[in-house]
Amino acid sequence: MRALIIDDEPMPAKHLQEMIQKNCFEITSTNVFTRAIEALEHVKTEEYDLLFLDVEMPELNGFDFIEHANLPHNTIVIFITAYSHYAFEAFKANAVHYILKPVMREELIKAVRKASQLLNADKKTAEKSAVKYSETLSVYDGEDYLILDVSNIIRLEADGSYTKIISKTHPAILASKRIGYYEEKLDPSKFFRCHNSHLINLKELSRLSKGKTGYITLLNDEVIPVSGSKKEQLNQLLGL
Repeated sequence: MRALIIDDEPMPAKHLQEMIQKNCFEITSTNVFTRAIEALEHVKTEEYDLLFLDVEMPELNGFDFIEHANLPHNTIVIFITAYSHYAFEAFKANAVHYILKPVMREELIKAVRKASQLLNADKKTAEKSAVKYSETLSVYDGEDYLILDVSNIIRLEADGSYTKIISKTHPAILASKRIGYYEEKLDPSKFFRCHNSHLINLKELSRLSKGKTGYITLLNDEVIPVSGSKKEQLNQLLGL
């Protein structure tokens, strides 16, 4: 993590930097500013994972800095101050931790570890959302490989260790892979596993029954069961 320290008192700022270097292996580099105005210009061109921010400073206090800095959404803010009455305001400003001066080693380590966990969780979420789902499926029909545009797929149905694929452009195809394989390939915002044996294209959904379990009707009038464990999830996905 890259860290930025903003504190108008040079000695405490330097002391914090030294404490970080000795005790916080998660932080690979630190930079220090003793004027918030100068730091405000700096963060327009430089990004940091973690910001240690004093509250009471001349020219620009810590809360005003946050308001004007336009920091990336995943920047972690830790307020450091000698005054405990700022704690409520700090958490309202989305700070993840609040440390009182003089900074204690244990409290610093605790705050940095919390910041590191949050950043790692955010990174994993971003990586997951960046997954590229297939726009086509290659399916062997016994003679040739058929290239199916996923937008034309109506539904998939498990048939033992095989999967039946029903599309708008081909007769039903019996593919040699399990339905779970195709579920991983297809965008979950567009295809939904409504039942252990059924994976449907949500654009083909026409009607959904009420109740904890039930069925869905597709645009081609096929009726597909919905398991109880999937019904609430489908309702949320459809905004019902």
